[in-house]
Amino acid sequence: LGVRGEFGTIEGDEVLLRQMIVNLVRNAVEASDGKGVPSVLVEGRVDRSDGTCRFLVDDNGPGIDPSVGDRVFRPFFTTKAQGTGLGLAIVQKVVVTHNGRIVTGASSLGGARFEVSFPLSTSSS
Repeated sequence: LGVRGEFGTIEGDEVLLRQMIVNLVRNAVEASDGKGVPSVLVEGRVDRSDGTCRFLVDDNGPGIDPSVGDRVFRPFFTTKAQGTGLGLAIVQKVVVTHNGRIVTGASSLGGARFEVSFPLSTSSS
């Protein structure tokens, strides 16, 4: 697991945001498990010009089949033999609850990328 970049301050429920991060990282590790050594990169990006903080999770797993699309966020939808289909549904709910946005894509590591963006906190803390 690698972590790099800049992480900004956002407003929100700390417990829910932690759960979102845990679910994304766990999903990435589990997706990468069948490819030898799992490789997961968590990256933060702050864009002060548009007031957003981006949180990217990349893995070296098989990626997301384009035919599946955004169904990965539907409750109980899973492509895993042991999955419940709730992890990414919870992630999306937490993101939306915090006025954020989540998109999927291809990772430079060869697998999937989940990119979450949130508005930066307007407080001066």
